[in-house]
Amino acid sequence: MKRAFTLVEVLIVIAVVLVLAAFLWPMFERAKGSPRRSACQSNLKQVGLGFLQYVRDYDEKFPPARITSASGWADVLLPYTKSLQLFQCPSVARTAPRFASDYFYNRRLARVSLGYLQHSAWTFMMGDGIDNAPPWNSWLQLPADARTNRNSPSWRHLEGANYGFVDGHVKWFKPQAFPRQVRWSPQ
Repeated sequence: MKRAFTLVEVLIVIAVVLVLAAFLWPMFERAKGSPRRSACQSNLKQVGLGFLQYVRDYDEKFPPARITSASGWADVLLPYTKSLQLFQCPSVARTAPRFASDYFYNRRLARVSLGYLQHSAWTFMMGDGIDNAPPWNSWLQLPADARTNRNSPSWRHLEGANYGFVDGHVKWFKPQAFPRQVRWSPQ
């Protein structure tokens, strides 16, 4: 004798599948943003290597933040990075027709000697900045609203941002969870 599924059994199977989908959906959404975060970290790592090559060539000093009214640190690093795309975060839509950077430079490092730094592993050199900003975009510290404003670049990647440090490593932090040893100042 053949037995078919009853309507109640079919509804139970559908309900179980929907409950499983509800639990797994946030995980799939989170995994979708992870490759862009990794690509951004790779960009920052390459730009950081450009900084270190510049420092090696110019008497161990970091580049100025702004050089002319239309050029800045990103322009100076172009011969070392050899790519405009490295200055573009993959999570940001490209809207500027001119050369722009989605990353900031820690202006407190401008023209500072590498030997002057005491904590290179915890001193910010660059990070996720304002979208399509001019190539001299630089900050002295995170904006006051970075910890609460979800439109801030500090929330760009999975509610956090990527930051490059003077020693060359790149880390991701949530804006409200910075380690206490992170520094903006060279000293």
